[in-house]
Amino acid sequence: MQKEIEPTTHATSMGVAAKLAHIELTPQQAKQWAETRTSVLWAHPSFSDIWYAMMIDKKGETAWFTDDSARCPVAATDDRYMYLNPGSFFTKYRLGERVFICCHEICHAMFGHCGQLRGFLKRGIVVYPDGYTIPFDNDQFQVAMDMVINAILVESKVGDMPEDACYDANIVPPTMSVVDAYRKIFTRRKKDDGRDGRGDGGKGGSGKAGGGRGFDKHFEPGEATGQTPDEAQGERNETEWRTAIAAAIASAKVQGTLPAGLERLFGQLMEPVVDWTDVLRTVVTKRLGQGGSSWSQLDSQLVVRGIGAPGRVGYGAGAIVCGDDTSGSISQDMMDRFHSEVAAILDDVKPRELYLCQCDAAVHEWVECESSEDLKRKILGGGGTDFRPVFDRVEAEGVTPDILIYFTDGMGCFPDTPPGYPVIWASITPLGQIEYPFGDVVFVPLAPPKP
Repeated sequence: MQKEIEPTTHATSMGVAAKLAHIELTPQQAKQWAETRTSVLWAHPSFSDIWYAMMIDKKGETAWFTDDSARCPVAATDDRYMYLNPGSFFTKYRLGERVFICCHEICHAMFGHCGQLRGFLKRGIVVYPDGYTIPFDNDQFQVAMDMVINAILVESKVGDMPEDACYDANIVPPTMSVVDAYRKIFTRRKKDDGRDGRGDGGKGGSGKAGGGRGFDKHFEPGEATGQTPDEAQGERNETEWRTAIAAAIASAKVQGTLPAGLERLFGQLMEPVVDWTDVLRTVVTKRLGQGGSSWSQLDSQLVVRGIGAPGRVGYGAGAIVCGDDTSGSISQDMMDRFHSEVAAILDDVKPRELYLCQCDAAVHEWVECESSEDLKRKILGGGGTDFRPVFDRVEAEGVTPDILIYFTDGMGCFPDTPPGYPVIWASITPLGQIEYPFGDVVFVPLAPPKP
């Protein structure tokens, strides 16, 4: 007899969803699960080390079992736990395939893929260093994530890949990044469909027998556990994850059980290539500080139990100024792409006041914006570069910003003394090539590549 734990509800960015039902295994399923865990431990101890260090809940459970076939047909993850539907996981898949599926979910959690999905979903676009921009399609990005992971697992001979896996090493080799895989998949579908590249959500690529559509779901952080996405992502400690990965690498090397493909995978996780928007978001929120608790936003986990308690509020700001270098080195396209990304950050920060100042050697526009969407304006200027007029205009307007974000190539005249508020230079010039006399500097690779 399977025992079901009563679900509760919680709010997500996609609406109100029920907490995923949690069931207990039958004796036969428990035996199969023990065989699966033992096989992962015996054949792939590096995955087990990370699994047991980072993905076990407070009760010591190694997976969250559910009979909710609509939301978890076979397997799922939210960057924190592994979710499995025993009705299909133990009946449809052989032992080697179950090992593959478990390691697949561990990989998603190691990469933090569900958090990445949420970030791209909020932005609505994917911007590449060479200036190429494509719309974000949630289904196809999930395909890209699955194909990259599966290519790595196949190369490293981890378990047996199921027939319904998304896999085609000719399209997505194990050395390809997820964003590059997405670009390739999106472009191929656009060419095949003759449309904008947004397909039917089919798990592009092919399984062993072709037509693989994938076996897992990628939940929004907190979606299955009754937390908000911000709460769930706030609990993720990247230092702890990297420490666990480093320990797994060391243990596997001692045992001689670390294939080249997995060593490359773990190496990427230890030295990740961080998206500039994430760096900028981190610097902005660090400068503004974290919010505390407020009775205006009740704790969602306690509310469902009939308890009223102050909830955590997000980041907040008074006034924010965005300065745009409109000299000849900055194009309309570059400025549009920058503000498209910054808009998502500002929407989270929710400033009380937002100002835009366009300036080359002189201020050409000063405007108070009603929302982050108002940042997208026609570029004015095209002459030389002098940063001082922007700071002078801020003072003349009587504005004391919580932060000033200046988009520039850094090649201009700086004020002799720093202002009395934080400044972030969003620089299209690689770090080290320009010396900024004050403030934080974030490299924004939006400049067109040199011929």
